[in-house]
Amino acid sequence: MVYGNKKKNDQIAGSPGQNSFTDSRGFPTSLLASIFTKAFHTTPVVHHLGTSTVFKNRLSWYHTDARGLLGFTQRLGIEGHTALFNPLLCRKAVVKKRAFEKLLAAIFEQGWAIGILNKHPEGAIDSTGLETHHISCHFVKCTKRPSYFRRTWPKITVVCDTQTHLIASCIVTRGPSYDFGLFEEAVGEAYKQVRFKRMLADGGYDSEANHRIAREIFGMETMIKLNLRGFDRQPKGKHRRETKEKFDKKIYNSRWQIESVFSRHKRLLGSALRNRTEISRERECLLRILTHNLMIIRRAA
Repeated sequence: MVYGNKKKNDQIAGSPGQNSFTDSRGFPTSLLASIFTKAFHTTPVVHHLGTSTVFKNRLSWYHTDARGLLGFTQRLGIEGHTALFNPLLCRKAVVKKRAFEKLLAAIFEQGWAIGILNKHPEGAIDSTGLETHHISCHFVKCTKRPSYFRRTWPKITVVCDTQTHLIASCIVTRGPSYDFGLFEEAVGEAYKQVRFKRMLADGGYDSEANHRIAREIFGMETMIKLNLRGFDRQPKGKHRRETKEKFDKKIYNSRWQIESVFSRHKRLLGSALRNRTEISRERECLLRILTHNLMIIRRAA
């Protein structure tokens, strides 16, 4: 490290003293000033040029070559294998693939092609729960099992076509929970596939905001059963009052078609999920929806 020194493994003291190097004024000489050049060192650890990396806690001991700790920069620039310029870390973010929406859109395109969908379709929205294991809720209740067997369950909120029973959207959540908060998301996803003329729903989705979203944003009529809360006997919202005055029970009876959708879905595909994690259960629910639609398309074709 220091020219003129015949000993190969001299130990250099870190402070002025008997074994240290000092200048004419008595101050320690800057040993590293003439060794390192003005360049950008990007290596994550100190290493010898052309040799393997020297990790921490593996520094030189007595009677070892201290020159292995230092190295010169041969050229300006950076090396591609350094941690600061890792190609896996610097690459662009992966675009999220909307596989479920693409497959669902392809199914509805096939439905329009074979002519099973009407020009003015009518939709219905509702939710149902699925089992996390093969044991039924009735059996759990009768055997008085611990409460964690029936505490929560996977819940799907779907929008279906009342004539063909095709499912246009599916939102996977956890139950028990309120239904009216998922109206906008479920109808918005279904609107990408089918422009429904009318949307039917039970009293769980009754709110002035849901009426306004369906009519003013998506341009569809709403037939939602009135749900009077508390001691209010007269709805206060504009759209809710209009629904009460013009409520058509004959049209509303078509809402029961979505109950038939749930019945068919659970009879053919089962009511219990096989996966155990939340993410895998959500994927399984979406896969079941695609399978349900494909069976209808195959039957109609």
